[in-house]
Amino acid sequence: MSIFVVAGATGHVGSVVARELLAGGQKVRAIVRSVDKAKALEGQGAELLAGELGDGRFLTSALRGADGAFLLLPPPPMDSPDVRAFQDRMAHVEATAVAESGVRHVVVLSSWGAEHPAGTGPIVGLHVLEEALKKTSAISTFLRAGSFTENLLAMLPSAKHQGVLPNFFPPGLKMATIATHDIAAVAVRSLVAPPSASQVVYVLGTHEYSAVDHAAYLSKKLGKEVKLLNLPVSAASGAMQQAGVGQSMANLYQEMYEGAMKGLLGVEPGHRVERGTLDLEAALDPYFSA
Repeated sequence: MSIFVVAGATGHVGSVVARELLAGGQKVRAIVRSVDKAKALEGQGAELLAGELGDGRFLTSALRGADGAFLLLPPPPMDSPDVRAFQDRMAHVEATAVAESGVRHVVVLSSWGAEHPAGTGPIVGLHVLEEALKKTSAISTFLRAGSFTENLLAMLPSAKHQGVLPNFFPPGLKMATIATHDIAAVAVRSLVAPPSASQVVYVLGTHEYSAVDHAAYLSKKLGKEVKLLNLPVSAASGAMQQAGVGQSMANLYQEMYEGAMKGLLGVEPGHRVERGTLDLEAALDPYFSA
C-alpha cells in the first residue's frame, strides 16, 4: 500500500483523486481547510490534515514519507490586490516543501499555456510553479489541462435570469474543454504508476466547443432561449469587475483571453496528450439533475 498526499481534497479535482485512490486500496493524506467538509473522505479511510498550502512547515510535514502527491495552486481571494504575488509565494512554498520533504513524485494540476513565462494571465503562476519544481529532485508530472468544462456553470445565473451568455471570443471559435473528473482520472493513473522522469501531459476533453455550442446546451437544459452576449476581449476586465471580481484577477483574466486569441493556449509539441471520456452533456447533466 502506497501513501499519497492530496491537496485540495474537497475541491472538484482533488476530491475525485482522493476517492479514487482510496477505492484502489491506497492510503491517502487529504489536505483540507475544513475537517467538517471532509467527513465523507474520512469515512472512506482518508487521514485528514487540516491546514493551508501556504504554510511551508505544515506542507513539508504532510509530504514527508509519502510515495507521491497531488498538488495545485490554490485560488487566491477574488479581491486579492496582487494575484500574481500570491501565486509566486505559493509556488515557492510548495517547491520548498517538496524539496525538503523528499517526496519522490508529484502530480501537478497545471494548464495549457504554462510553458509561457508571460502573456497568459493567471496561468503564468503555474509556469512559475512548474519551473520551481523542476529545480527539486522530485519527479514531476505536469498535467496541463484545458479549460474546465464545469466553468460553464458559473454562467448559469445570467443564463437563467437574463437569458444571455456573456462571451469574449469569436462565437464560432472552438476550444478544448475537459471535465474535472477526467483530469482526476489521469492524475490517479500517474500517481499509482509514476514515470521514471519528469513529464508534461496534456489533458483534453472528447470534443472542442464554441460559445454557440454552450448557448445551445444551456438553452436545452433551461428550456428557454439563451442568447450570446458578444463582447470584445478588451471589455473583459471591466465586465468582471462589475460582477464583483477584484481588479487584479479581472485584469489577469483579460490577459488570458488575449493570450488565447494570440494562440498561447494550445498543446506544446513533443508531449503526450490524453483525452477524457466525458463530453459536455455527460459532464454537466448531473448538475442539472441534482
